[in-house]
Amino acid sequence: MPPPASESKPIPQPPTKLSGSSPSPEDQERLQKRLDALLEDQKAIKRAAENAEAALKEPPPAEIPEPPPPEPAASPPKDEAVDTIARVPDEQLPSHRERQRWSLSKRFSDAMDDLLPKLAVVTQKVNTYTGTDYSGVEALRREIKEQEKLVKARRLAIDSAKQALDTALAHQATSQKEVVALLERKHSWSNGDLERYMALIRSEHINDQAVREAKDAVANAENALEDARAQLEKRERAQYHEEQIWSDTIRRNSTWVTFGLMGVNIFLLLLSLAILEPWRRRRMVREIKTVLETQQKVAMDAASVTAPVTALAPASVPIDTVIEQAPPTPATPPAIVEEVMEESPTAGTLVTDPVEPEIIPEPIIEALVGPTPDSATSEPEPLTQEEATMTPEERIAVKKEAAPSREPYRQFETWQEKATFIAQDIVSERVISMRRIDYTTAILQGAAAGAVIAATIISILRPN
Repeated sequence: MPPPASESKPIPQPPTKLSGSSPSPEDQERLQKRLDALLEDQKAIKRAAENAEAALKEPPPAEIPEPPPPEPAASPPKDEAVDTIARVPDEQLPSHRERQRWSLSKRFSDAMDDLLPKLAVVTQKVNTYTGTDYSGVEALRREIKEQEKLVKARRLAIDSAKQALDTALAHQATSQKEVVALLERKHSWSNGDLERYMALIRSEHINDQAVREAKDAVANAENALEDARAQLEKRERAQYHEEQIWSDTIRRNSTWVTFGLMGVNIFLLLLSLAILEPWRRRRMVREIKTVLETQQKVAMDAASVTAPVTALAPASVPIDTVIEQAPPTPATPPAIVEEVMEESPTAGTLVTDPVEPEIIPEPIIEALVGPTPDSATSEPEPLTQEEATMTPEERIAVKKEAAPSREPYRQFETWQEKATFIAQDIVSERVISMRRIDYTTAILQGAAAGAVIAATIISILRPN
């Protein structure tokens, strides 16, 4: 910071008079410039000092007070309408969905633009490997088109050469007529006629040479045209031959592809008949045995619980009376064949397998008949005739399982959850049961679909 004006020392003024000789005008002018510069510097120093003193004397800026919080808006008067309209969000408008669809369509277009060149390269490599590349035939077609243009150009060249030959012959004939006319009036020639005759005689050689050259040009053009036509016919025959070879290759490859698809379908059929069907049959037998064992165990438990109750009799009733009131129980179960009805947990169809009836063991029969009634027991509740003739398995057998839902994905609300459930269910290990005719129909449909897909691919790859 420059010193204040009070402390600054005055700059000494140069003497106006110099001792000795008087200065020259140039020296005076130079001294005057230096004096003016010193005065300007002194004034600038004074202004800087005044500005510094004024800055020191100014008070510090006061803090700006925060504005008071806005007062709550007064409630609108009763007569003013209040905006209570339920605004529809933009996400529910069709334009929002349209923008989303346009974005998806744009991304799909970009993906297809990237995918199509790659597919073209892959298709070209496959065609080259399998011998069905059509690029050679296309190049041959382009060559034939160029050859056709060459034939047309050479035909035009022949027309031009013939026109030049006609012009040369006409010029030669004109010259000869003029020579004959001059010879007819030879006795009356003038100097101009003589000069004209001499010029015509000299040009006769030139005319003959022009005619010969025109004839040679026509002959050459005709030969070139014949060569071009022969080359065109040769390339056309080559194109026909190459197209025949290409079509034979396509037919051979399509035949092998068809045989391959048929072989795959036959292999799948044999695989299902040799592996899947026996496995499914064993699984069904195992499940049926499990159900029968469970039912037999439940019957034995129920018989063991109900046997003491049926064996009790009141003490006041004689033994003979109790025996007479006891329901007739067959000593051996009737030899009947039961059908175990098992409902498939997936398809909802019933699978029936004949099962040989099992002979109820002797302890169960004795428990059903019961021991001799004791005098201290109460009178048992008599059984009906239908219940008495039924076996324990028939009493506790489950008639029919609840049919499962045929469309389990309906329990989901959104289509994403339904699609996810269906995709996971396709590759899941869930066991299903189906009839033989349904299985055969599915196999035939798969074979037909494979043949249709193969024919479609061949028709797409084969050019028109």
